[in-house]
Amino acid sequence: MIKKDRVLFWVLTWALLVSSSPAAAVPLNVSANFSGADYGTADMSLVNGGGSGAFWVTDPGIGPPYGANERLRVSSNAGGQRGNAWYNPTTVVASGAWTFDFTLQMTYPPGAGADGMAFHMQEIGVGADTFIQGQGLGADFLSVIFDTYNNFDSCSVDFGLAVFNNGSQVGSCIDLSSVGTPDPWAYAVGLVHDDVTGNLAVTVTNTNSLATTGALNYAVDLSALDTATFGWSAQTGGSGENHDVVDFNAAFAIPEPSTGLLLGLGLLGLSAQGRRQR
Repeated sequence: MIKKDRVLFWVLTWALLVSSSPAAAVPLNVSANFSGADYGTADMSLVNGGGSGAFWVTDPGIGPPYGANERLRVSSNAGGQRGNAWYNPTTVVASGAWTFDFTLQMTYPPGAGADGMAFHMQEIGVGADTFIQGQGLGADFLSVIFDTYNNFDSCSVDFGLAVFNNGSQVGSCIDLSSVGTPDPWAYAVGLVHDDVTGNLAVTVTNTNSLATTGALNYAVDLSALDTATFGWSAQTGGSGENHDVVDFNAAFAIPEPSTGLLLGLGLLGLSAQGRRQR
Protein backbone atom coordinates (compact mmCIF):
# COMPACT_ATOMS: atom_id res chain seq x y z
CA MET A 1 0.00 0.00 0.00
CA ILE A 2 2.93 2.31 0.70
CA LYS A 3 4.20 1.81 -2.85
CA LYS A 4 0.81 2.66 -4.36
CA ASP A 5 0.54 5.80 -2.24
CA ARG A 6 3.99 6.86 -3.38
CA VAL A 7 3.07 6.43 -7.04
CA LEU A 8 -0.14 8.33 -6.46
CA PHE A 9 1.81 11.10 -4.74
CA TRP A 10 4.11 11.60 -7.73
CA VAL A 11 1.25 11.49 -10.24
CA LEU A 12 -0.63 14.06 -8.18
CA THR A 13 2.46 16.26 -7.98
CA TRP A 14 2.90 16.10 -11.75
CA ALA A 15 -0.74 16.98 -12.34
CA LEU A 16 -0.59 19.99 -10.06
CA LEU A 17 2.60 21.21 -11.76
CA VAL A 18 0.96 20.91 -15.15
CA SER A 19 -1.97 22.91 -13.80
CA SER A 20 0.33 25.88 -13.22
CA SER A 21 0.55 26.40 -16.99
CA PRO A 22 -1.84 29.00 -18.52
CA ALA A 23 -5.43 27.80 -18.29
CA ALA A 24 -7.62 27.33 -21.29
CA ALA A 25 -10.44 29.78 -21.84
CA VAL A 26 -14.08 29.58 -22.78
CA PRO A 27 -16.08 32.28 -24.58
CA LEU A 28 -18.04 34.85 -22.62
CA ASN A 29 -20.55 37.06 -24.42
CA VAL A 30 -22.17 39.78 -22.34
CA SER A 31 -24.38 42.75 -23.18
CA ALA A 32 -26.65 45.26 -21.51
CA ASN A 33 -29.10 47.96 -22.56
CA PHE A 34 -29.21 50.53 -19.78
CA SER A 35 -31.88 52.50 -21.64
CA GLY A 36 -34.12 49.43 -21.79
CA ALA A 37 -34.37 46.04 -20.12
CA ASP A 38 -31.16 46.42 -18.09
CA TYR A 39 -31.97 49.78 -16.54
CA GLY A 40 -31.12 49.50 -12.83
CA THR A 41 -29.55 46.05 -13.19
CA ALA A 42 -27.77 44.57 -10.17
CA ASP A 43 -25.01 43.40 -12.52
CA MET A 44 -23.38 46.82 -12.17
CA SER A 45 -21.68 47.85 -8.92
CA LEU A 46 -21.87 51.62 -8.49
CA VAL A 47 -19.10 53.27 -6.47
CA ASN A 48 -19.37 56.84 -5.22
CA GLY A 49 -16.06 58.65 -5.57
CA GLY A 50 -17.45 62.09 -4.70
CA GLY A 51 -20.61 64.17 -4.98
CA SER A 52 -23.58 62.06 -6.03
CA GLY A 53 -21.36 59.38 -7.59
CA ALA A 54 -22.74 56.98 -10.21
CA PHE A 55 -26.48 56.34 -10.27
CA TRP A 56 -29.40 55.25 -12.42
CA VAL A 57 -31.36 58.13 -13.86
CA THR A 58 -34.50 58.87 -15.83
CA ASP A 59 -33.69 62.38 -16.93
CA PRO A 60 -36.49 64.39 -18.58
CA GLY A 61 -33.84 66.77 -19.90
CA ILE A 62 -32.29 63.96 -21.93
CA GLY A 63 -35.00 63.28 -24.47
CA PRO A 64 -34.96 63.53 -28.25
CA PRO A 65 -32.63 64.19 -29.97
CA TYR A 66 -30.51 62.70 -27.21
CA GLY A 67 -32.21 59.31 -27.18
CA ALA A 68 -34.01 57.42 -24.44
CA ASN A 69 -34.19 59.03 -21.01
CA GLU A 70 -33.09 55.99 -18.97
CA ARG A 71 -29.37 55.45 -18.60
CA LEU A 72 -26.48 54.75 -16.28
CA ARG A 73 -25.05 58.10 -15.17
CA VAL A 74 -21.44 57.77 -14.08
CA SER A 75 -21.18 61.40 -12.96
CA SER A 76 -23.61 64.29 -13.17
CA ASN A 77 -23.71 67.88 -14.37
CA ALA A 78 -22.20 69.66 -11.37
CA GLY A 79 -18.77 70.44 -10.01
CA GLY A 80 -16.85 67.97 -7.86
CA GLN A 81 -18.60 64.82 -9.07
CA ARG A 82 -16.90 61.43 -9.49
CA GLY A 83 -18.41 57.99 -9.98
CA ASN A 84 -17.52 54.43 -10.99
CA ALA A 85 -19.60 51.59 -12.44
CA TRP A 86 -18.23 48.01 -12.64
CA TYR A 87 -19.66 44.82 -14.14
CA ASN A 88 -19.81 42.34 -11.24
CA PRO A 89 -21.01 38.85 -12.37
CA THR A 90 -17.55 37.70 -13.51
CA THR A 91 -14.03 38.73 -14.37
CA VAL A 92 -12.63 38.37 -17.89
CA VAL A 93 -9.36 37.42 -19.57
CA ALA A 94 -8.25 40.76 -20.97
CA SER A 95 -4.91 39.30 -22.06
CA GLY A 96 -6.72 37.28 -24.74
CA ALA A 97 -8.51 38.33 -27.90
CA TRP A 98 -11.70 40.29 -27.24
CA THR A 99 -14.08 42.91 -28.56
CA PHE A 100 -16.01 45.52 -26.60
CA ASP A 101 -18.57 47.97 -27.96
CA PHE A 102 -20.43 50.59 -25.93
CA THR A 103 -22.38 53.81 -26.34
CA LEU A 104 -21.42 56.84 -24.28
CA GLN A 105 -23.13 60.19 -24.06
CA MET A 106 -21.89 63.44 -22.56
CA THR A 107 -24.62 66.06 -22.44
CA TYR A 108 -23.92 69.77 -22.00
CA PRO A 109 -21.01 71.13 -24.01
CA PRO A 110 -17.48 70.01 -23.11
CA GLY A 111 -14.47 72.24 -22.60
CA ALA A 112 -15.90 74.26 -19.72
CA GLY A 113 -14.09 72.45 -16.92
CA ALA A 114 -15.55 68.95 -16.72
CA ASP A 115 -12.79 66.35 -17.01
CA GLY A 116 -14.49 63.52 -18.91
CA MET A 117 -15.00 59.77 -18.62
CA ALA A 118 -13.15 56.53 -19.31
CA PHE A 119 -13.55 52.80 -19.88
CA HIS A 120 -11.27 50.66 -17.69
CA MET A 121 -10.11 47.08 -17.33
CA GLN A 122 -8.43 46.43 -13.98
CA GLU A 123 -7.77 43.84 -11.26
CA ILE A 124 -8.70 45.84 -8.15
CA GLY A 125 -12.30 44.66 -8.48
CA VAL A 126 -15.83 46.01 -8.25
CA GLY A 127 -15.05 48.31 -5.33
CA ALA A 128 -12.46 50.33 -7.23
CA ASP A 129 -12.66 54.12 -7.08
CA THR A 130 -10.56 55.78 -9.75
CA PHE A 131 -10.08 58.85 -11.88
CA ILE A 132 -10.24 58.77 -15.68
CA GLN A 133 -6.52 58.02 -16.09
CA GLY A 134 -6.84 54.95 -13.88
CA GLN A 135 -5.16 56.32 -10.77
CA GLY A 136 -5.22 53.77 -7.95
CA LEU A 137 -5.93 50.77 -10.20
CA GLY A 138 -2.68 48.99 -9.33
CA ALA A 139 0.18 48.03 -11.63
CA ASP A 140 -1.80 46.47 -14.48
CA PHE A 141 -4.78 48.17 -16.11
CA LEU A 142 -6.14 49.69 -19.31
CA SER A 143 -7.93 53.04 -19.53
CA VAL A 144 -9.55 54.44 -22.69
CA ILE A 145 -10.18 58.09 -21.91
CA PHE A 146 -12.60 60.64 -23.38
CA ASP A 147 -11.11 63.90 -22.17
CA THR A 148 -13.38 66.96 -22.30
CA TYR A 149 -11.14 69.57 -20.71
CA ASN A 150 -8.40 71.39 -22.59
CA ASN A 151 -5.32 71.16 -20.41
CA PHE A 152 -1.90 69.53 -20.54
CA ASP A 153 -2.84 66.40 -18.64
CA SER A 154 -3.62 63.77 -21.27
CA CYS A 155 -5.21 65.95 -23.99
CA SER A 156 -4.77 69.61 -24.79
CA VAL A 157 -8.01 69.75 -26.84
CA ASP A 158 -11.65 70.27 -25.91
CA PHE A 159 -12.64 66.71 -26.82
CA GLY A 160 -9.96 64.08 -27.15
CA LEU A 161 -9.22 60.37 -26.96
CA ALA A 162 -6.27 59.00 -25.01
CA VAL A 163 -5.19 55.49 -23.97
CA PHE A 164 -3.35 54.68 -20.75
CA ASN A 165 -1.79 51.26 -20.18
CA ASN A 166 -0.35 50.35 -16.78
CA GLY A 167 -0.19 54.02 -15.84
CA SER A 168 1.55 55.34 -18.95
CA GLN A 169 -0.04 57.09 -21.91
CA VAL A 170 0.21 55.11 -25.16
CA GLY A 171 0.69 57.28 -28.24
CA SER A 172 -0.71 60.79 -28.46
CA CYS A 173 -4.09 62.31 -27.80
CA ILE A 174 -6.48 62.19 -30.77
CA ASP A 175 -8.64 65.27 -31.35
CA LEU A 176 -12.21 64.01 -31.74
CA SER A 177 -13.68 67.28 -33.03
CA SER A 178 -13.71 65.74 -36.51
CA VAL A 179 -16.57 63.46 -35.45
CA GLY A 180 -18.51 66.27 -33.75
CA THR A 181 -18.81 67.61 -30.24
CA PRO A 182 -20.54 65.36 -27.68
CA ASP A 183 -23.56 67.63 -27.25
CA PRO A 184 -26.14 66.40 -28.10
CA TRP A 185 -25.11 63.21 -29.88
CA ALA A 186 -24.09 59.87 -28.44
CA TYR A 187 -20.94 58.04 -29.53
CA ALA A 188 -20.47 54.40 -30.41
CA VAL A 189 -17.07 53.17 -29.23
CA GLY A 190 -15.55 49.97 -30.58
CA LEU A 191 -12.54 48.25 -29.00
CA VAL A 192 -10.78 45.23 -30.52
CA HIS A 193 -7.79 43.58 -28.80
CA ASP A 194 -5.48 41.26 -30.75
CA ASP A 195 -3.62 39.03 -28.28
CA VAL A 196 -1.07 37.95 -30.91
CA THR A 197 0.13 41.42 -31.94
CA GLY A 198 -0.78 43.26 -28.73
CA ASN A 199 -2.74 45.80 -30.75
CA LEU A 200 -5.78 47.63 -29.41
CA ALA A 201 -7.93 49.17 -32.16
CA VAL A 202 -10.28 51.96 -31.01
CA THR A 203 -13.05 53.36 -33.22
CA VAL A 204 -15.29 56.30 -32.24
CA THR A 205 -18.42 57.00 -34.31
CA ASN A 206 -20.99 59.79 -33.99
CA THR A 207 -24.35 57.98 -33.84
CA ASN A 208 -26.12 60.90 -35.53
CA SER A 209 -23.84 61.94 -38.41
CA LEU A 210 -22.01 58.59 -38.58
CA ALA A 211 -18.73 60.50 -38.80
CA THR A 212 -16.01 58.16 -37.55
CA THR A 213 -12.36 58.11 -36.64
CA GLY A 214 -11.82 54.73 -38.24
CA ALA A 215 -9.60 52.29 -36.38
CA LEU A 216 -6.97 54.00 -34.21
CA ASN A 217 -4.24 51.53 -33.21
CA TYR A 218 -2.39 51.34 -29.90
CA ALA A 219 0.32 48.93 -28.78
CA VAL A 220 -0.71 47.73 -25.31
CA ASP A 221 0.55 45.13 -22.84
CA LEU A 222 -2.40 43.34 -21.23
CA SER A 223 -0.50 40.11 -20.48
CA ALA A 224 -1.13 40.36 -16.73
CA LEU A 225 -4.87 41.08 -16.98
CA ASP A 226 -6.18 37.52 -16.69
CA THR A 227 -8.85 38.29 -14.07
CA ALA A 228 -9.96 41.75 -15.14
CA THR A 229 -13.01 43.71 -14.02
CA PHE A 230 -14.38 46.10 -16.64
CA GLY A 231 -16.41 49.27 -16.28
CA TRP A 232 -16.36 53.05 -16.39
CA SER A 233 -15.41 56.06 -14.32
CA ALA A 234 -16.15 59.75 -14.81
CA GLN A 235 -15.36 63.03 -13.10
CA THR A 236 -16.36 66.65 -13.55
CA GLY A 237 -13.65 68.60 -11.71
CA GLY A 238 -14.44 72.28 -11.43
CA SER A 239 -17.37 72.39 -13.84
CA GLY A 240 -20.05 69.99 -15.01
CA GLU A 241 -21.50 67.76 -17.71
CA ASN A 242 -23.42 64.50 -17.59
CA HIS A 243 -21.33 61.39 -18.30
CA ASP A 244 -23.59 58.50 -19.29
CA VAL A 245 -23.30 54.93 -20.55
CA VAL A 246 -26.25 53.75 -22.64
CA ASP A 247 -25.35 50.15 -23.54
CA PHE A 248 -22.52 47.67 -24.17
CA ASN A 249 -21.85 44.43 -25.98
CA ALA A 250 -18.71 42.34 -25.46
CA ALA A 251 -17.08 39.04 -26.36
CA PHE A 252 -14.36 37.88 -23.97
CA ALA A 253 -12.86 34.67 -22.67
CA ILE A 254 -12.98 33.43 -19.08
CA PRO A 255 -10.46 30.96 -17.63
CA GLU A 256 -11.42 27.36 -16.99
CA PRO A 257 -9.51 24.84 -14.81
CA SER A 258 -6.66 23.18 -16.69
CA THR A 259 -6.73 19.44 -17.37
CA GLY A 260 -3.83 18.89 -14.98
CA LEU A 261 -5.63 20.57 -12.11
CA LEU A 262 -8.80 18.58 -12.67
CA LEU A 263 -6.79 15.33 -12.86
CA GLY A 264 -4.90 16.22 -9.70
CA LEU A 265 -8.06 16.98 -7.76
CA GLY A 266 -9.61 13.74 -8.97
CA LEU A 267 -6.61 11.67 -7.88
CA LEU A 268 -6.60 13.43 -4.53
CA GLY A 269 -10.22 12.38 -4.05
CA LEU A 270 -9.49 8.78 -5.00
CA SER A 271 -6.56 8.67 -2.57
CA ALA A 272 -8.75 9.91 0.29
CA GLN A 273 -11.45 7.39 -0.57
CA GLY A 274 -8.92 4.54 -0.62
CA ARG A 275 -7.61 5.46 2.82
CA ARG A 276 -11.15 5.54 4.26
CA GLN A 277 -11.82 2.06 2.87
CA ARG A 278 -8.59 0.67 4.36
